Amino acid sequence: MNWDAIGAIAEGVGAAGVIVSLLYVARQMGASTRASAVESKLASTRSYTDFLAEFVRTPELYDLFIRGRKDLSSLSPEEYLRFSDLALVSFSYFSAGYFQLARGLLEEDDWFETQAVIQFWMRGPGVQDWWGKVGRSFFGRRFVEFIDAQRSAIDAA
Repeated sequence: MNWDAIGAIAEGVGAAGVIVSLLYVARQMGASTRASAVESKLASTRSYTDFLAEFVRTPELYDLFIRGRKDLSSLSPEEYLRFSDLALVSFSYFSAGYFQLARGLLEEDDWFETQAVIQFWMRGPGVQDWWGKVGRSFFGRRFVEFIDAQRSAIDAA
């Protein structure tokens, strides 16, 4: 065997090693992506359930939510500001989910859960009023268009 043949065999073995290494890295990246998606879902769920748990711990807050969701005019100026903050927290969560969905980082099934909560919020006349007067100004165009479409669908139903 001459040196050219040995060199060709060595190059072939080296190329095979590179291919095996690339396949291994691709597999590890896939596992990492799945783990990241699971962690993201858990963190998102934890965030919103912590928010909702505050309603359970604070009956006055729950009462404010119920009254504000029905009719903003039933709230005092201080209550209106507090309700607005509650709505802003929730819609910020919704916006983050919408962003994740748009970037392909959130599964459709997971988004369905968030969308169901959005629709619950938007069925409240007080929330619709808050969105039209205040909420829209805090968010980007695409999310505003999405929420407006949800609102229209609820109004049409």
